[in-house]
Amino acid sequence: MARVERNTSKEGQTRQKSRKVQKFDISFKAWIRAHPGEILPWLLPGVIYVDTLDVEIIRSTMRADKVFRVQYNGEDAILEIEFESGVDGDLTSRLLIYNAVLYQEHKLPVITIVIYPFRVKMAESPLEVKNGNNVIFTFHFRRLPLFQLDAEQFVHEHVVCMYPLLPTMQGVHYEMIKQVMDELVVLYREDEVTLADQLVWMSLLLERTDTISPTEKNEIERHLHMYDKLWEESPRIQKERAASEAKGELRAAQRMFVNIVAARFPALAELARQQAMQIDSPDALEVLAQKVVTAPDESIVRWLVTPTIA
Repeated sequence: MARVERNTSKEGQTRQKSRKVQKFDISFKAWIRAHPGEILPWLLPGVIYVDTLDVEIIRSTMRADKVFRVQYNGEDAILEIEFESGVDGDLTSRLLIYNAVLYQEHKLPVITIVIYPFRVKMAESPLEVKNGNNVIFTFHFRRLPLFQLDAEQFVHEHVVCMYPLLPTMQGVHYEMIKQVMDELVVLYREDEVTLADQLVWMSLLLERTDTISPTEKNEIERHLHMYDKLWEESPRIQKERAASEAKGELRAAQRMFVNIVAARFPALAELARQQAMQIDSPDALEVLAQKVVTAPDESIVRWLVTPTIA
């Protein structure tokens, strides 16, 4: 009985840890997609943002969607960014898959950066696969440990796009964060949604960081709590959150539909993707997916997934 209770407790802890990692991942994803043109040059000096690629739709096998088309060293390239808040033993092999799929899709060099906000054991680059003394391939990726950066640089230069990440950096103290928050309040006085996002991201990272002393962290948390009502009571913010959740639900339904079609008839996967993009209702996609599952043959499924011409 005791063993069962211990196992249940361990499973609960694992689920809780997974939810926290997902929370950090979602926060980073939202942060970088909000202002990629301003943020990317600070992550990879010299890079020029061109476009954001939605790889969740392009490739249903891809988990990451922090992928951008850029110019680097005067040439077109793909920039793929991963945020790692913990230790992942499969990270390097997973990055290799992402790199290969993106190269196959775009026929451009793919630059991979792993950003570590917290102090953990970082993956080693390059990944080298050998057979005996023969090197089969070598995969290089970049690492950016935020916990080694100096926050003062970004505050002194007023790099607002990097403010949400300040709690992960060195040299952070209460007076600095208070100054930053005051600056954000003035900057976004007409945009409560963006202001709330900035403060929420800072608050989430503050929970986990170990670069700030406990005393300073408590003072910062107390100051952040002053703005709780901003995102709890604002109708506009709640509306934005609901719209974001609805968009996420739709994307998940689109991926599910494409995966179901691809599992039954791989040749129809691209048609299914095109059809999914035309449907803006998760319920409608679920009904269509059920029809695909029960369809007797490929010809019927082809008819079901053929997009209508507007």
